[in-house]
Amino acid sequence: MSNGHSRPTSGRIAVGVIRKPHGVRGEASVELWTNSPDRFDELTSVTLVSPDESSTREARIASARAHGDRVLVKLEGFDAPEAIDPFRNWTIEIPESEARKLDENEYFLHDLVGLTLVDAEGRRQGKVVEVLEGGGGILLQVQRGDRKFDVPFASEICTKIDLASKTITVNLPDGIDEN
Repeated sequence: MSNGHSRPTSGRIAVGVIRKPHGVRGEASVELWTNSPDRFDELTSVTLVSPDESSTREARIASARAHGDRVLVKLEGFDAPEAIDPFRNWTIEIPESEARKLDENEYFLHDLVGLTLVDAEGRRQGKVVEVLEGGGGILLQVQRGDRKFDVPFASEICTKIDLASKTITVNLPDGIDEN
């Protein structure tokens, strides 16, 4: 249901995050933030973005190869582990214009931020303020008044996404919005 992370103000989409150096030739072990591991085979020019988004660096991908649930990426000019190490936790981003076309029922995670949750009767349940992705799947952080709660981004709960009307129709489990 998702494909990539984005920062709406940057015009870029993050396709992965550098987790650590790999080997002695300067490859980076990259955690995928895309449903398409072969996406890195199609990329050449990318932007590396620091975790606090205060720094960026243009880079070129020389090669990429699958390695378990990660991709090993070789960036031009990074020829030793010590060259990659300062870039731990930096995201690898591409221009939003280069994003692949989405299939039906696929969404860019950044497109979900700002959508209003409504129940089957049309009552507002809150607004998505952040999208969190982890081992347990994708969570929508929803704000209603001065309270926040997490909603799993699952088809049983989020029954209809309408980007045009900026709404997500939800069937919230009892108590999910309670602290």
